[in-house]
Order: sequence, then structure tokens, then C-alpha cells
Amino acid sequence: MSQQTNFNITEEETAGSVCELQAITPDKTADYDVVVVGAGASGVPAACKAAELGAKVALLQKSRAVVSQGNCGSAIIKSRSTEAGIAKWIHHTNGLCDWRADTKLLRAYADHSEEAMMWFWNRAGMTKETEYGDGSKVDSNTDSAKLLNDGNGLCAFISTSGDFTGHWQDRESSYEYGDDHCYFWAPWVGPKPKNVSNALKNIIDNVQKTGVALDVLYNTPAVQLVTENGRVCAVIAKNSEGKYIRYNAKKGVILATGDYTNNPAMVKRWCPDIADFDKKQFGKTGDGHILAMSAGAEMEPLGHTKMMHDFDSALMFEEPFLYVNMNGERFTNEYTGFVYMGNILRSQPAYKGTMLDAEHRETGSKGWYCTIYDSTYMDWPDDEFVSRRVPPTVMEKFIPGAVEDPQGVFKNLIDLHRCDTLEELAKELDVPYDKLKASVDRYNELCDKGIDTDFGKPGKYMHKIEKAPFWGARKHIRVSAEVSGVITDEYGRALDKDGEPIPGLYCVGNLGGQFYGGADYPFHQTGLSLGKCYTFGIIAAKHAVSNS
Repeated sequence: MSQQTNFNITEEETAGSVCELQAITPDKTADYDVVVVGAGASGVPAACKAAELGAKVALLQKSRAVVSQGNCGSAIIKSRSTEAGIAKWIHHTNGLCDWRADTKLLRAYADHSEEAMMWFWNRAGMTKETEYGDGSKVDSNTDSAKLLNDGNGLCAFISTSGDFTGHWQDRESSYEYGDDHCYFWAPWVGPKPKNVSNALKNIIDNVQKTGVALDVLYNTPAVQLVTENGRVCAVIAKNSEGKYIRYNAKKGVILATGDYTNNPAMVKRWCPDIADFDKKQFGKTGDGHILAMSAGAEMEPLGHTKMMHDFDSALMFEEPFLYVNMNGERFTNEYTGFVYMGNILRSQPAYKGTMLDAEHRETGSKGWYCTIYDSTYMDWPDDEFVSRRVPPTVMEKFIPGAVEDPQGVFKNLIDLHRCDTLEELAKELDVPYDKLKASVDRYNELCDKGIDTDFGKPGKYMHKIEKAPFWGARKHIRVSAEVSGVITDEYGRALDKDGEPIPGLYCVGNLGGQFYGGADYPFHQTGLSLGKCYTFGIIAAKHAVSNS
């Protein structure tokens, strides 16, 4: 037996994880076909699907519960798409990833995501009335029909599905699909504060009820991989009693531990863009990356891709209102869109707000700004790219204290304010009134001219701020995920320095890399991140069970 511990990672990076480098003598051994590490958006589908295929499966989770975030996963619906449309989607998506994605992985997602999403929704216990978003019903076969129930309060509460066809354009880029189609289905599970974690818990419960051989072991972090004759054959984990258990994996080990955003040393090395920003997740310390590299896997040798946004402080996150930093100063062309705000805010002041990471509590964090508008916003003309204005009555649940028991929100994150004067608004937002007033006055002056000589925003989006009540949302851009990692092939197999699969080892979800490649996650398709996680969990499970 050999346990590799010489790999390309620093001692500081390793110290941020639960992995252990010293050879471990286990207290006990357990035999399985497949061992999955990480009970999240990839790990749960991988473990449950492998068990359904007849494998004896152990699902190891270092925390006490299933952990995931977000509400929307999506799939390419092949039956409603043309072959050329899917090929164009792959090319289009690669372009948005700065041409650094592995198109074989994009193709695998396009080919298998419909199956994965149907599996996810049926196993999560959604009813037969779950829809594609346009009236088309989700197929339910004999296996899934027996698992259908009321979803424990979960439903597809909104759909942002779409069809890539004709002339596609967002604010910064365009693409021609012509007469071809690539349809994606993007239902949102919830409503908030429930999210994908609740659905994944349902999946485990429903699959275990069928009598499959699936053991879910919480509070059991994986600390080491075992290799024999060049093959990853076991995982050593530490249980809640401090005992080391060797979990043998006859067919394969699937690592699905998420990203490394809570490991400051790894962030500094692989994705320094996010170092000064707060993180939405906890416990994402790069465990899977370290385990994989200990077995000879390679990290993507480029700046890693990040996902940063704020959907929760208020609605209308893309409206080109006046944006000011926490000094009350205008700082950007607001038509840029929220996808790139994380990059722009790197050069703006830090702020000591709420929900700060431990490392930012003394200095404050980057990612804070305010959107300012007045009571006339509902009267503005609609636009092809800006038509998401929400009536004041709907917005009120995002005003702290305005609604007694607001539903569909994270109450600790809402941060919208409505005031009779700009001075009161400045106080609520904690920005200097004199600076805010000067910014509004200058903005109104530019609106009168119809030309934004300061930042170049199109004149049709310049609307004066002069009629009370005045609105302001304090936005907090945090890191949702870092979505690059270990180099894999289209089956989720980890690759070594020579590009060869490491026998017995799979890396999926935000641990598996080369699906993206740009500095920022592409937002052209809602739910691509979670959809990719579900899909590659299923792909890896099927491959491990049938090809090992």
C-alpha cells in the first residue's frame, strides 16, 4: 500500500483543511463499492444514483447535515433543441468563458443534464404538476412515480427558462443562433428561505426508502485517500468519536466537497480576486482539492472562476439606477450589469456592515454599494434589457420592519430603504449625506443634458432623482462560489499531469474544473452552476458503477 503525500500545495493551504498528511492506521475498515465525499449538489445525486444502480454506497459528510445553496438549477432540454443549436450553445458558452472551457465537458452537460434534472426533481418529491415553465409536464417513469409526494413544502415557485434562438444579446455581448434552438429549463426550488439543501435532503430520504444500500455518515470528514498499485481504492475518514475508519471503495471514490472559498491561503494562490470579499458559504476549505492532488490530480493552471452576486438585499438587481459607493460617490456606468460588479468593487472602499467574515470584522469587506432611485421608477419606459421593475407594494417586504412576517426572503439579508428625504435615506444607508447629495445633484445635471460625460451610461437610462419618496438598496456582493478546480474529463475522472485518468478517482461539482475558465461565472443561463453539479454527479456515478 502507498499513501502519496508529496503534492503541489503549500503547508499553509493544507492547514486550512481537515486533511491529514501523516500516514494513518485506521481503527476500523468498512467495505463499499462507491464512496462519495461531500453531501451537496453533486455528492447527493452521485451517491443516490450509484445506490439505485445497485452499488453499496457510503456518503461521507464532514458537517451534521446536507449543505448546498441556491434555488435554481437548469438543464438543456435536447428534445426541444436542434443539434446545431446545442453546438452553438457550446461555442457561445465557451466564448463567455474566455475560450478556456473544455468543450467536451460542456457537451457532456448538454447531453446528460435533462436526465439529471428530471431525476433530481422526481427524487426530491415534487408532484406530477411540476412543469418545464411553459406547460410541458415533467416525465415521471415507473421508478420515480413511487417517490412522488408533496415535496415537504417545496415547489417550483418560479421559472426562468429560455430558448437560445435568433439574435441573442445581453448588455455586453451578442450571439447569432439563427433558426436553431437550444432550450434550457430553469425551475427554482423553494420558496426562500428553503433552497436546494431541502430538496437534497428529500432525495436522500426518498431514495433510502426504496431499500437501496446507501449509508449516509454525517460528522465524518474524509482526511486521506488510499492508493494501491496506482488506483485510489479507499478513503480514511474521522468519525464524531475521533476514530479513523477506512472506507474501501471497490469501484471508485467520488469527491464532491465543493470549493475552497473558506481557505484563505488557497484563495490567495488560486483566486485572489475574492480575498477581500465576504463569503456566502462556510466550511469550504478545499478538502477535496487537497485529497485529489495527494493522489496526483492537477489543478487548473490559470486564474480561477468566481461567482459573485446579491439577489437577497432587494429585488431589481440589474436596473441601471444611480450607484454610489459607501462614501456616497458615484463610481461606475450602472448599465454594466451586476455580473461584473465584483470586479468593479475591488477598487471601491470597504465597509463594516453585517454578515462579515471573521477575517473582515476589523477592517470591513469589499463588495458594498447602494442603488438610488426615486418614486417615478415605475413610469420609466420599458427596454429590451431593462424591464424588471417591481411595484412598491412588492418591494416592501425587503424593507426591514415594513412587513410583520415577510415571506420568500432571507430576513437577515434584506436591506432596502424608502425615505421622504435624501438626508433620511443617507442615514438609513450609512453614507455621508453631503457626498450623496452631491452625487445626486451631479447625476441630475447629467440627466438634463441627456449625456453621461462622467461614465458613459446610455442617455435613455438616465432618469433624474427628484421626487419623494426616495429609495435606496444597500447591496452586499459576496462570493457564492469559486467554480474552478481539479482538471477532469467528461466523465468526471480526475486527470494527472500527463492528462491521463487517475484510476478510481472522480472530482465533481465545484471541485471539478475546466467547465468555465473566465474570471467570472457566465450568467447567460440561469441555474447553470447547480445544473452542472447535478449532472456531473450523475455522470460520475454511472461511470464508476459500470466501468470500474
